Amino acid sequence: MSANLTLEIVTPQRKLLEVEADYVTLPGGMGELGILPGHIPIVTTLQSGVLSYKSSNDVKKMAVHYGYAEVCKDKITILANAAELSSEIKLEASKAAQKKAEEELADALKDTDKASLVQELQEKIKMEVTRQSVVQ
Repeated sequence: MSANLTLEIVTPQRKLLEVEADYVTLPGGMGELGILPGHIPIVTTLQSGVLSYKSSNDVKKMAVHYGYAEVCKDKITILANAAELSSEIKLEASKAAQKKAEEELADALKDTDKASLVQELQEKIKMEVTRQSVVQ
């Protein structure tokens, strides 16, 4: 059993990260998962949430938004629809985007023909809240 995990994060746009980590927490489809070296193999869906990992005595956070995670031996592969390092997130822009989505959601809830828009806006709000929690 290795003392570390290899964490690889890939989005459709880029390979965001590949690092050695002591442990990883990720927003699984059924709740937060903590992964240590030697974890049993699993595949899970991901929600929009904060992924954190400890590397070289430093805990780092990032936002991941939907997708899949595969744990295989001592490697975690994240295939996310989107992911952002905390340094890439602009807090004020995220707050403005959240406010705009909340206003659009309030309007969409008044019209029963906009059910699909409601779900899309709820996901947008969740993504903005995740972004903000990474940088605050």
